[in-house]
Amino acid sequence: MEKKILIAGVGNKLMGDDGFGPAVIERLSSLQLPENVEARDFGTSGLTLAIELGRYDSVIFLDAVKRGCKPGAMHIVELDAEEISGAEVSEITKFTPHEIRLESLLSLAKAIGTLPERITIIGCEPRNLDLQLELSQEVRGAVGRAVRMALERMGEMAGELSDPT
Repeated sequence: MEKKILIAGVGNKLMGDDGFGPAVIERLSSLQLPENVEARDFGTSGLTLAIELGRYDSVIFLDAVKRGCKPGAMHIVELDAEEISGAEVSEITKFTPHEIRLESLLSLAKAIGTLPERITIIGCEPRNLDLQLELSQEVRGAVGRAVRMALERMGEMAGELSDPT
């Protein structure tokens, strides 16, 4: 049976650059992805996502991640579910700017046994998290880079998941 990969956009489209994850999913949705890969916009529905993660072997999160860098800067973090501890997840995701923090989502999924074995977070440094529908120019420019990063990681995950060794 082929392993399943989820590419999950998280964030609030009404809060400026926090709509980064959903914007990347919108772009990915125009591409033909392999049958074992699902790209979905989860917005801020962390509880739903935590439960649904159990259907996948790997997940790629796309999110606005504020770490004090230049707006539009990309961050990529790869995690192994067995290595995740509360402190480690907290340090990586403590600056996620929307209501449902990625830290809480990962902790909940681990607690209920739905956390996939491979987790990647592709984050973009936001400029503006105010109430507005548009992404800043810097973050809008990062959407294409995030699509390429997600596709590259998807290919790597597919190889890892199908390797019998």
